[in-house]
Amino acid sequence: DGRYEAVEQELKKVVQRGETSVLDVGCGKGAYIHNLLRDVREAKYSAVDISTKVMSFIKDDVVEKKEGSLTAIPYPDNTFDFTYTTEALEHAVDIESAVRELCRVTKPGGEVLILDKNIEMLGTLEIGEWEQWFDAEKLCEELGKYCTETRVYENVRYNEKADGLFCAWIGKVE
Repeated sequence: DGRYEAVEQELKKVVQRGETSVLDVGCGKGAYIHNLLRDVREAKYSAVDISTKVMSFIKDDVVEKKEGSLTAIPYPDNTFDFTYTTEALEHAVDIESAVRELCRVTKPGGEVLILDKNIEMLGTLEIGEWEQWFDAEKLCEELGKYCTETRVYENVRYNEKADGLFCAWIGKVE
């Protein structure tokens, strides 16, 4: 799946630089972490989700799990080399606070990756009123408040489709 590949590829770049601490925020049952533990073994993984019950599916004892949310990540400033969230930002009540928190827990020079839905595709799926999709440029601008470099990969493949539904936003934290 292209969503996983986007996370894996960015993480491998970070690991090549010798940086290894990784945080998955909004990890759910840990689908990405399970695969990353197999594919990028050099990293040290931590996970945050609002539900400890859901995180109980992450059986691996090498993953530190903490209860928290995108707007209240329970780690100190500058803790991780690579922080990512996949399809969780759309559920955040306060997007600006969530982006600030993702960047706060990431070390200077570290990377933040946000993988979520493109607002240009709004209407292609039925969604709840609470769900938010994102404008590629506006989310880059939000990341730019805390990052020296930002970029977006549009048209991230999912379920063998590449129809523009998903984007990956990446920022290098100041």
